[in-house]
Amino acid sequence: YEIKRLNSKISADTKPLKFGGGRNNPNLFKVIETIKDNSRKDIAKWRQALQMINNPEEPKFTAYHDLIDDLLTDGHLQSQILIRKSATLNTDFHVINRETGEVNKEITDLFRQQWFFKLLNIILDHIIFGFRLVEFQNFSDKVISLNQLPPRHLIPTQGKLIPDLSKEQFIDFNNPVFDNWLLRIGDPKSLGIINNIIPNLIWLRNALQSWAAFAEKFGMPLITATTNSRDDKTINEITERLLELGETAAATFGTGTDVKMLEASRQDAYNVYSKFILENANIVSKQLVGSTILSDMGTSRSQTEVHERTLNEKISPADKREISFIVNNQLIPLLRNQAYNIPETDIFT
Repeated sequence: YEIKRLNSKISADTKPLKFGGGRNNPNLFKVIETIKDNSRKDIAKWRQALQMINNPEEPKFTAYHDLIDDLLTDGHLQSQILIRKSATLNTDFHVINRETGEVNKEITDLFRQQWFFKLLNIILDHIIFGFRLVEFQNFSDKVISLNQLPPRHLIPTQGKLIPDLSKEQFIDFNNPVFDNWLLRIGDPKSLGIINNIIPNLIWLRNALQSWAAFAEKFGMPLITATTNSRDDKTINEITERLLELGETAAATFGTGTDVKMLEASRQDAYNVYSKFILENANIVSKQLVGSTILSDMGTSRSQTEVHERTLNEKISPADKREISFIVNNQLIPLLRNQAYNIPETDIFT
């Protein structure tokens, strides 16, 4: 079928105003939320999502981002993302004159507002999750509003935003008329470093679910009762007592009833599940923060300091460099177009 462009009135206010005058986005980018796929994830679904992305004619990213959103409920993954982001976000920054080194206090103060830290989080997200599209909604002096457009509604490789996933219409977000309102962050072909560890995250979740099922089956001893009675009423009473015994560990049985507690003979759960879970968790940690020790207990201080240096002196500087490229090459020119007085010699550092 033929893909049709969404007929939107492109009447963005692109004339610069005085600093602090305030400009509002014409709200061209409105998306209709739809139900996400929250079913059980496996490797087959991941491969299917990649095939949909790599379709040369009609690529779709929805299934991939639904899978990512579901995996983000993993507590270990969230902790590693937080550690990596914090190593970059908890550092000072300035806007300076590249020639004199003098700090531009006004613009530095503009960047030390909540909106900028929200943007920094999104920029770091593109390293982990792939391409991001940011829409600026309002510019009013130091109060700037922005919003990340849902990745599941984007086809970055074709520059399309699909407002309604049930329809064929799209908006070409690469249209130059949107340049003063959109920030395109990252390589449109990038799926982020998380794509390298999706199999591990799936195995990690499934192993934990299997271990939970194992604990339900073999964690408590099996309680059995044999009786000489053939009376249904007596047998039902014994059954009720057994069910109560599982919770209270005390029950009264009639004469001729023999009760036994059978311990589970399966003793290899630790080796089967725990080590498998640990191995996959370690791979997740290594991909995101460069080591496993930063989030583990029982390691020496010297070992921890060595791995902290890997994060703080190697990974974090690379993330900061990526931020500086995007801020200097994309954000600052956009702010100039929105009438913010930022000299050409000023850079973010």
